[in-house]
Amino acid sequence: MIQFHTVNTANGQKARIVLEETGLAYAITPVDLLSGEHKLAPYKALSPFGKAPAIVDPDGPGGAPIVVSETLAIAWYLAEKAGGALLPKGPAEQAQFLMWASAVSSSVAGAFTNQFVATYLAPEKTPWLIERSIADCHEQLAAFDARLSTRDYMLGERFTILDALFFPVVANSAKRLEGGLSPYPNLARYEAFVGARAGVQRGMAYG
Repeated sequence: MIQFHTVNTANGQKARIVLEETGLAYAITPVDLLSGEHKLAPYKALSPFGKAPAIVDPDGPGGAPIVVSETLAIAWYLAEKAGGALLPKGPAEQAQFLMWASAVSSSVAGAFTNQFVATYLAPEKTPWLIERSIADCHEQLAAFDARLSTRDYMLGERFTILDALFFPVVANSAKRLEGGLSPYPNLARYEAFVGARAGVQRGMAYG
């Protein structure tokens, strides 16, 4: 059984959606961020950068145990282990996956991290920085809203791990912004449509 070391954050939800959608058996081990567990040597042996989630699969490739961290890598590994149905198909779809998954992991994640820090964590609030970080979030969301104007899922007409990686951004992060999803009708439609999936609902819950 896969040991899933996680916290109740968007990244934890992304990986758990993949676990639920693939049907792979797993057990949750909570990571205590408040105590700094993620910065201690035992956890860094699982996740070198001290981030959650991470997984330990005792039955990895060739039957040998494997440890995987970083959400995108976890999602790919799990989907491949489960038979590949949630992975992109063919060179063109793979290229699109890499483009948009990279954007989720870098541009989108960076924008919302900066917005959270500037708005909530900074000891001194700087209006210019807050406005710039919020504008960056909207720029990222607008690109994804345009992408979803012509398709049901991020890669077309079927759910893939790209949707697992992106959905928590729509369901959680975007709602921190004033107006939430109201400026983005395609993202609002996407949230309702993808959020109706049983695997996604279980993945967004925390147990």
